[in-house]
Amino acid sequence: MKTVISVDIGSTWTKGAVFSLTGSGLELLDKISAPTTQSNLVVGFHEILARLLQRDRNTPLDQLKGLAEIFFSSSAKGGLSIAAIGLVPDLTLQLARLAAMSAGGKVVKSFSFSLTASDVNELEKLRPDIILFSGGTDGGNSKYVLENASKLESSRLDCPIVYAGNRAVAEDVINIMKSREVIVTENLMPEIGQVNIEPVREKIREIFLKRIVVGRGLSEIVELFGSQPKPTPLAMFELISAIPEFHPEWSDLAAIDIGGATTDFYSNTESYLETDTVVLKGIREPKIKRTVEGDLGLRVSAHSLFETSQVYIKDRLREAGFEFQEMNEFVGKISGRIDYLPELEKEKIFDRVLAEACVYYAALRHIGGWRQIYTPQGKIYVQTGKDLRRVKAIIGTGGFLSEEKTAAVMSIPLEKLKHYGEEIKLLPERPAFYHDRHYLFPLLGNLIEKYPQEATSLAVASVENLSQRGDEND
Repeated sequence: MKTVISVDIGSTWTKGAVFSLTGSGLELLDKISAPTTQSNLVVGFHEILARLLQRDRNTPLDQLKGLAEIFFSSSAKGGLSIAAIGLVPDLTLQLARLAAMSAGGKVVKSFSFSLTASDVNELEKLRPDIILFSGGTDGGNSKYVLENASKLESSRLDCPIVYAGNRAVAEDVINIMKSREVIVTENLMPEIGQVNIEPVREKIREIFLKRIVVGRGLSEIVELFGSQPKPTPLAMFELISAIPEFHPEWSDLAAIDIGGATTDFYSNTESYLETDTVVLKGIREPKIKRTVEGDLGLRVSAHSLFETSQVYIKDRLREAGFEFQEMNEFVGKISGRIDYLPELEKEKIFDRVLAEACVYYAALRHIGGWRQIYTPQGKIYVQTGKDLRRVKAIIGTGGFLSEEKTAAVMSIPLEKLKHYGEEIKLLPERPAFYHDRHYLFPLLGNLIEKYPQEATSLAVASVENLSQRGDEND
């Protein structure tokens, strides 16, 4: 038997689990959590590790080495912030955003065509961890790429710049940005309609390991245990990618992860079903997709969530018989105490409505739609974004959804989305709702590279089908 420990350092809580690894797979032995120590992430990690190994909390970190195989991830301090620069919003810029998010990053701002002086000024104020710079097919448009390279060179930015644009001018871009750290990789879209995300994902991960780890205070853990961290969303992305590979019955899968700072939506299903009556506008999105919403979170981002989702919140409070001002006071309370857990029944209802709003707006931004148009040949549908109609299972994870015992927090907002606007939303048609009842998904995602069969098997064994409980609308 081998002991394996996985730790995830989140924006609000640091979680950890210890597993035994035997010939029959992984078995969960214990799982604990503690508030994330934002000033020094290693302190919280140290506490979690000592408790999982049943050692005194004051045991020096180096004395815990060798007692287990250690894996860890982090999304603390807001995660990996990426600014995306593309050419055409519907093509290269959309691809840049998809690539950044699939690598575990949070896109803090995106820009298309030629950067203006105010754009550069905004970039300098945002201070992203990475700039993903793309645009033009190979041998195609170079005008905007070279203009933007010059503007980035003359800026006060000091972060790495990943160039994934027109390969024909890659050397010119490097020569223009002589004072910048420029990492060149393959073009995100070498030809119109051709999607090439993987090389960009790998470069972003390399930067995270080499530079961002130091900035997050995690280098001590890396040096001591020889274990490289992952951005938490990348761990989740890899788990959602691997589950259908090892368990085909879980094909056409989606997952919603509500955290304190962000809400992440993952889908693993074909994005476009070709028919004579449906035409795709823009790129064909990848089968495995992640979107992340930095304004949707239950604690760190509670104020921005409240501002974003007031229409939805007012509607749900009216149905539940509560006043809007009461919710306003609750949001002020939890924003000042990000580790606060509701005690009163009224507060629990408010927290549930906020979680519903996270699901509603995260799904709205992730899922594609059809717009009807009429041609001489008859009515057709123009599709933008991703088609999720074939999704059979939706898994809720994150602190709130893992604890939630009914499907209502996910099913009610998705049902309400059917009536959003004039566009037909391509929502899952008859999904079963599950929850990650032990909140293991991010922790199992850390193990995917080395133990994919074992991690995916425990993942599917640990979810609970909420649709079978018969109390979805409680």
